[in-house]
Amino acid sequence: MHKLLGWPLGGFLLGFVGLFMIAPIARADDGDALMARFERMVAFNLDHPAVVSSAVIDTLCHGLESRPLGERVAAWAQWFVDQKKVEYLYGRDPGGYVTEGRLCQDFSTDCVLFMCRVTELARSTTAKEAVQFAFGTRFYGASIAKVVAENGRVNYDDPVHLEYSEDMIKSAIWGADVTADCGAALRDSIGSLRAAPDTVHYVPSDRLAYDRLESGDILWFVGDENEPGAKEKRAQGTMVHHLGIVTRDGAEVFLIHPASRPLPGVYEKTGLVKVPLKTYLAGVRRFKGVVVTRLKDF
Repeated sequence: MHKLLGWPLGGFLLGFVGLFMIAPIARADDGDALMARFERMVAFNLDHPAVVSSAVIDTLCHGLESRPLGERVAAWAQWFVDQKKVEYLYGRDPGGYVTEGRLCQDFSTDCVLFMCRVTELARSTTAKEAVQFAFGTRFYGASIAKVVAENGRVNYDDPVHLEYSEDMIKSAIWGADVTADCGAALRDSIGSLRAAPDTVHYVPSDRLAYDRLESGDILWFVGDENEPGAKEKRAQGTMVHHLGIVTRDGAEVFLIHPASRPLPGVYEKTGLVKVPLKTYLAGVRRFKGVVVTRLKDF
């Protein structure tokens, strides 16, 4: 398990902010300069038109603080759905968060950013802390001097950033892999650029135990290698082609996710949507199943 998951939240943040101070530095003011750069990065991701205001985030964090972590994750996902204005924008497209070097971009997002953002907010107590947490998880162990530009933008092409879903799952930063507890799991026999054959377990869509899913679970949708061109895509990249957040309403299980395309007869637009998980899996044939990860309280 990733080291930071065993730290108390406050200890993690304090440890992270001082992380670059561990290595010897040539001059004392080098550390001050890096701290100033880090603070510019934090400020760059707060209180601008692309994000929810810090005042709103701080209030919501306070209101959710007594709930279990999974419920907080689901509550944040539901809150964003309720805003009815979150559009889909792939991170590497013009204006996307990767292209812009942002950690936070709340109203135009893709599935990876949305998953990161709601889990970061759920594990934080303020808007500022959520930005610090974002850098500490998405760029765990990174050199501020290398990853953060003078203007506060971050470089997602730095090797320390986990680019592929298989590596994200393996890191345990985004929760323990509980796939085997959520249905009759199988091994993926094809593999991908980042995972050898038979090293990733997934639950086929028709074997998923809905009663074992919990609010806040993260679903990593595994592409069906029998779809045209899918094997070639795996060889060049990831087997996981989408992400979403589980939320429960009694016995019914829903998926909240940024949709990159409409689902005819269910929703006719792209952007953040909430849909019964069974409906989604029945309507989207390009996935053969899911990996499930679950965050735990510190």
